Amino acid sequence: MKILQNVSLKKYNTIKIGGPAKVIYFPENHSEIKAIKNILKKKKTLILGNGSNIAFKDIGYKNDLVCFKKLKNSLSLIGSNNIYASAGISCAKLAKFAHRNDIPGFEFLYGIPGTVGGALRMNAGAFGAEIWDNVQYVTILDKKFDLVKLDKSKFDYSYRKVCMQGTSAFIDVFFKINKKRKFQKHLLNEFSDKRKKTQPINQWSSGCIFKNPKKNISASALIDKSQLSKKRYGGIYISNKHCNYFINDGSGSCNDLEKLIKIIQTDIYQQHKIRLEKEICIY
Repeated sequence: MKILQNVSLKKYNTIKIGGPAKVIYFPENHSEIKAIKNILKKKKTLILGNGSNIAFKDIGYKNDLVCFKKLKNSLSLIGSNNIYASAGISCAKLAKFAHRNDIPGFEFLYGIPGTVGGALRMNAGAFGAEIWDNVQYVTILDKKFDLVKLDKSKFDYSYRKVCMQGTSAFIDVFFKINKKRKFQKHLLNEFSDKRKKTQPINQWSSGCIFKNPKKNISASALIDKSQLSKKRYGGIYISNKHCNYFINDGSGSCNDLEKLIKIIQTDIYQQHKIRLEKEICIY
């Protein structure tokens, strides 16, 4: 198992900010996960995937980190009814795999920058679909950090939220293939093109900063309507393609990010009496 100490956390989140990590463990299989059970049991141990939707303080993270990015990745068809995916598989890879096999319902994942494990953790979604729509059952690390399989019915989930009571991390998942849904070959490229036109691809960003306050009110539209779309603090600025994406110009810090988030939240509340809730997690 690879173990790194005092390494910059900028390498492990997609917005590229954060100070040093005390230590990061990279288990590659289930046996190595069991070998660090005592590390995982610590209350302040943080589990990482691809590092989207997360940022780290400028002072770094002083407790243990476990990254599942190097976990032996597996993606396969199980009979004609299921897709199996391990937590470290990228959302884009899963979407392309389903597309190659003429399986509908996964196209929306193509432009999501995280891994399957992270997507399950936050019920990632786009274009009116969410990853838990397709879940049949998952393997988790439970409270005792044992590997346990659980049916989808054991979880309460909603918009960008999954109740994690009794669950420390997702290890793998079996997706149910919807046989009643028609496969549309054009859909993957259609979603991809739409993302390229409307979202900042290949820039340092964490994904969406805020949750949409209501189904019919997007955080992006609120920011634009409130004439905040050109706001910047230090090296962090609001994307000109999508107002709910904050971009690091290369010099940005976590302090810059938090200041800009606070400015937007305050202005939106003053103008609309709406409290924007963060989607990004900052540690």
